[in-house]
Amino acid sequence: MKNPVSELGRFLTSMDAKAATSLFVSTALLVFVLLMFIFGQQWLALEDQSDLNRVLFAASQSPWAVPIVVSIFVILALTGFPQFILIAATVFAFGARDGAFYSWLATMISATVTFGLGHWFGGRFVRRFGGERTQATIDFIGRHGILASGLIRVVPSAPFIVVNAAAGAAHIPLWKYWAGTSVGIVPKILFVAVLSTLAPNEQSVSDGIEGIYQFFTSREPQDLALLVALIAGWLAFLLCVRWIYMRMRGGGE
Repeated sequence: MKNPVSELGRFLTSMDAKAATSLFVSTALLVFVLLMFIFGQQWLALEDQSDLNRVLFAASQSPWAVPIVVSIFVILALTGFPQFILIAATVFAFGARDGAFYSWLATMISATVTFGLGHWFGGRFVRRFGGERTQATIDFIGRHGILASGLIRVVPSAPFIVVNAAAGAAHIPLWKYWAGTSVGIVPKILFVAVLSTLAPNEQSVSDGIEGIYQFFTSREPQDLALLVALIAGWLAFLLCVRWIYMRMRGGGE
């Protein structure tokens, strides 16, 4: 029986400089991503949404706002930070219109980065984050391409990095991934943007129950009706998309 240690040593010593460099870079990148996913939120001191709000508000005052927001999205994508909270914080800092656009752009770029990680490292890399059940997600995306790339943006199934890396590991064409993702992230962003114009602002929330009560009693009845309709419509949309998702996923098993 061959000694695995000696076989590994023979393999490493037989590599040329280019192969050795590629192996080193790949290993270092993999270790970095794993550490960011496990400890990233603690290292960046962004475990609390108020910390994130402060960072994004500071970015909104900078002429480099767009690259700063994109960088935040890319970095936090590696930590498993909840995307919904990230989008909400961006909309809060930049307003409904600009916040929605920046969120869409930054999400597309960060999704492409994590897609590339999954494509580069493959299914074993993705399973390190999501476990063996992630293989079912990889297979699902591989079968349905564009539609799957869009649906998994709406259905809560796994952290952002796992979903995107699974798409990369499925080796679907990048243009299909972009097509599905660019459309699939729109409903969530629009929901947050519209909700931000109807829901209590930060000052009302900080004033407690009395502040929230005063906020709602000062609104027009049609605004309150629109808020209720928006939330009800969003929940119905989620249920509908989840039903389609489960039907498609079950049909392939």
